[in-house]
Amino acid sequence: EIEKGKKFPRPEKLRTLAKGLNTTVQWLISPDPGPHLAPVAALLRSNFLNELPLDLFGIDAGKILEVLTAAPDQVNAFVSSLVELAQNHAVGANHFYLSAMRAYQEMHNNYFPELEEHAKKARIELNLQGTTLTIHQLEACLIQHFQVKVIHHGLDDYPELHHLRSVYIEHKKELWINSGLSEHQLRFQLCKEIGFQFLNLNPRPNASALLDIHSFQQVLHNFKAGYFAVALLIDADAFLKVITEAFSGERFDHRIMLTWLDQYQVGPDVLFQRFNVIPGKWGIDNVFFLRLTNLNGQLMLDKELHLHRVERRYASRLNESYCRRWLACQLMEQLAHVPEMKRLTGMVKVRYHDSDLVWLCLGMAGSTSTEHSTGLMIGVLLNQETLDRFPCAMDPHIPLVTIGLTCERCEVEDCKERQSPPLVLEQQKARQAVRKTLRKITE
Repeated sequence: EIEKGKKFPRPEKLRTLAKGLNTTVQWLISPDPGPHLAPVAALLRSNFLNELPLDLFGIDAGKILEVLTAAPDQVNAFVSSLVELAQNHAVGANHFYLSAMRAYQEMHNNYFPELEEHAKKARIELNLQGTTLTIHQLEACLIQHFQVKVIHHGLDDYPELHHLRSVYIEHKKELWINSGLSEHQLRFQLCKEIGFQFLNLNPRPNASALLDIHSFQQVLHNFKAGYFAVALLIDADAFLKVITEAFSGERFDHRIMLTWLDQYQVGPDVLFQRFNVIPGKWGIDNVFFLRLTNLNGQLMLDKELHLHRVERRYASRLNESYCRRWLACQLMEQLAHVPEMKRLTGMVKVRYHDSDLVWLCLGMAGSTSTEHSTGLMIGVLLNQETLDRFPCAMDPHIPLVTIGLTCERCEVEDCKERQSPPLVLEQQKARQAVRKTLRKITE
């Protein structure tokens, strides 16, 4: 009980303990653990354990404390290694919180029934009826039910904030909007603010982008408000009927996704987030989502989610050349050559060069200017379960493409789309050759 901090020993007990451990009372009660345990002490003093979303992952903080007290030297070495690794790779607290959020989404297949129910309840209580919610409806809802006023040109006088979609001024109860937003973006921001207010989410980020993250709760509440906004804009049950009908035929015209954008008056990000009804309602969990952004010729994978257990291939932190055969990349490249087009859709079957598994992929790319485009992609593993839901995957007209994660890790030869030599793969092969020779001469 003393070790676990439930009791503090009386002076006579301290003297007995000091004698038995061949040390002094001063050493036992000193707040300074010494240089060799400094990282663990700093970890405990930082309130880090309270910031971790342990309860969301079913982990008891007491168990972690038991490990710390049972083997402090070993834990210290482990913590020191993690800190050094994080520093060498410029991994900060923001990366950790966002990675924890992604893991939480993956653990729940990115489908949260309680938030779906809150959105249905809000539609009734706030009188937000209809397939398409208008901007006037949403603004009226914010002012009538939450006394939040929308200032449409609030950010115009602050050029350094031009990249933000909105800022919430809490003491004024005002939502300042970037006047450059499209109607789809504005509609989403208004729904997201309704989510913050209706769900009473605090603490919350005041800016639309997560700039300075102070706790995991901020990240979680931002996600909940965004999820609520999607559920408010596109009802899950209604959308499930739409895609069930669309995918049940022997052929699927991927261009129908453009009509869905018009039907619900949303952007591609909201639509592809709403595809979470596939794992959520159908129970199909072998699914991945990717979003790539091309800004002035620089391609970045800025979002990825892997709900499956078979081929989790994360690439967003690799700082390598992403495979240009990915459907999203191909669509963005086509957009670059057809300036008059604003959006393109596509559908392919893909498999990684080192795997026999085949994925059915849907993609969409859109551009806001000649310098900026975004590509989204959802992939579903083809097995008997998914073929029952997607008989259109058997369509022989759908091309099969062999892809890689990044060019640096790909062994496909004579690849016309290659952006970089397979440096990582060559290093791996060199290490394998060394291991093989070592085994040979030692055996």
